[in-house]
Amino acid sequence: MKSFSANTKEAYYAFKLNVLFHYIKIFLVVVFIIFEELAWKRLGQPAYEAIKSLKVMDKFKDWIADIDHRYMLLAIFLVPFMLMEVSSIFAGKALFSGAIVTGIGLYTIKLLLTAPVVIIFNSGKKILVSFWVVKYGYGTILNLKRSNTFRSVKKYTVKITESFETFKSDYLNTTDGDFSESIKKMYSDIKKV
Repeated sequence: MKSFSANTKEAYYAFKLNVLFHYIKIFLVVVFIIFEELAWKRLGQPAYEAIKSLKVMDKFKDWIADIDHRYMLLAIFLVPFMLMEVSSIFAGKALFSGAIVTGIGLYTIKLLLTAPVVIIFNSGKKILVSFWVVKYGYGTILNLKRSNTFRSVKKYTVKITESFETFKSDYLNTTDGDFSESIKKMYSDIKKV
C-alpha cells in the first residue's frame, strides 16, 4: 500500500476542495443566469419598469436621496429587501413541494418588492455601500458577473435561447401568440382524454 506524506494529502484535499468550489460556483452562476433570463427579463423587469414609471416613484427617489442618516436608510433598505428574500425562499419551497399557485404568488410578491429595493439601493448607493455587509454583497455580485465562469455560462445560455427560438420558428412555424395558443389547445385536448 502506497503511503502519502502529510503535505501530499493536504495538497490532494486542497485540490479536491478547489474543484468542489469551482462546481459550486458554476451551479450558482447557472441558477443566477436562469433567474436573470427567465424571471427577471420576462417578468421582473417589465414590472420594475411599470412601477418605476409611476410619478410617486420620482418623489420616493428624491425622498430616499435626501436621507442623510445612514442607519435610517439602511433600515428602509433592509425591510423590503428581507421581505423580498424571504418571499423568494418560501416561493422556491412552495414550488418544489408542488404548491404551484402559492409559489407563483410568493414569487410575484418578490418581483413587486424588487422595484422599491432597486430604487432605494440606486438612490442611496453611496451611503448604503458604506456598510461593509452591503458593500460585500454588492461587490460579490459584481465579481460574479465579471467572472469567466459567468461569461462562459452566459454565452451558452444565449446560444441555447437562440437555438430554441430558431427551432420554434423553423419547426413550429408559429408566432409567440400562436405558439402559446397551440400549447393551451393541446393541454385542453389532453385534459379531455
